[in-house]
Amino acid sequence: MTDDQPKPGIPLARRGRLIRWRPTRWRRAGTAGASVLALAAVAVLTVGTGPARPATAQAPAPAGPAALRHFNPLVPYISFGWLPAGMKLVAGDQRPELQALIAGRHSWTDRSVWDLSVYAAGQCRLNGKATQLACSTPDLEGLNLKITRPAPAVHGHRAFWAGPVLIWRYARGGWAALTLPYPAGFPRLATPAQLRKARQQARRIAAHVRYGAATPPLLFPVQLRNLPRKWRVGSVFYLPQGRVFRAERFALTAGNPNLGADGGLEYQRNIPYFSNLDPATAHQHFCFRSPGSVVRIIHGHKVILDHRSSGSLVAQDLCAAHATGLNVYISEFGVHPPLSLAALFRDHLRLLGNRPARWTSKPVT
Repeated sequence: MTDDQPKPGIPLARRGRLIRWRPTRWRRAGTAGASVLALAAVAVLTVGTGPARPATAQAPAPAGPAALRHFNPLVPYISFGWLPAGMKLVAGDQRPELQALIAGRHSWTDRSVWDLSVYAAGQCRLNGKATQLACSTPDLEGLNLKITRPAPAVHGHRAFWAGPVLIWRYARGGWAALTLPYPAGFPRLATPAQLRKARQQARRIAAHVRYGAATPPLLFPVQLRNLPRKWRVGSVFYLPQGRVFRAERFALTAGNPNLGADGGLEYQRNIPYFSNLDPATAHQHFCFRSPGSVVRIIHGHKVILDHRSSGSLVAQDLCAAHATGLNVYISEFGVHPPLSLAALFRDHLRLLGNRPARWTSKPVT
């Protein structure tokens, strides 16, 4: 069994390297299920290697357009306009409060990646002395950036350095954060030349970020129908695949999340989330039996059902390998879900196969 394959009874979020502190650290969490079960309080991240120095006065940001109050999780809103040589978009995730992109050489699991987060209007607050930027969302992880120095303005908007993170106001009421890659993201490990080059590249990346411009379509390899009335897609993690973005993981919601955020998704009690949607060839050995799991045949597909518990939380998992050309992993937390995962798979899930031409931009109908 490799680290890229689901382990028995544990939904896979994003396995790979250990994460370091960064504004969007939840997108590289090790295991979605384990992390959600462990959430008991809102986490706060403090960035900065020393006491903040008072920021020098900058010209007030021009009026300009206001940032969006909420992002559409089904529509990518941001894109990179420029990246250093050899870098490319390798992953993205989006929620109503923020959209984020990861750029690397090969994969989001690379050790050295650029990590961009763009927050919706009202999510971030700069204190009066411009020494701290705090971003928070009810029931979700918080972000607390200690400003260490001013940065050159980005398109006339205020910008600062918070340790190895460049932050700037991209529109009225909206802030963005770009984390430097390794080793510059660890200032004590980087040489002065490496840090200087990375900061120059960060300013150029920030200046070329596009907001609201056309991007490849976000498509889903599955479609859900006849769900409870308020259910909808609340958060998505996607990977570039050819000329489209493939939704590799997504969570359903009926309101505000009550289990926090991790692995790029927001979780809600008693509502399912899809932690892996891969072409079957991506993982030859995808599903594994664990003690207590059961096997069913649903519409001709072999399905493994499992139950877990941690304290007062109970979780259910469903794994189906090579189902119409797809590997599918679904989980939910809660004692009394309105739909069992077996019923969801049997009566509400349409598998669209592994060909992008058959995928849909409307995952819930």
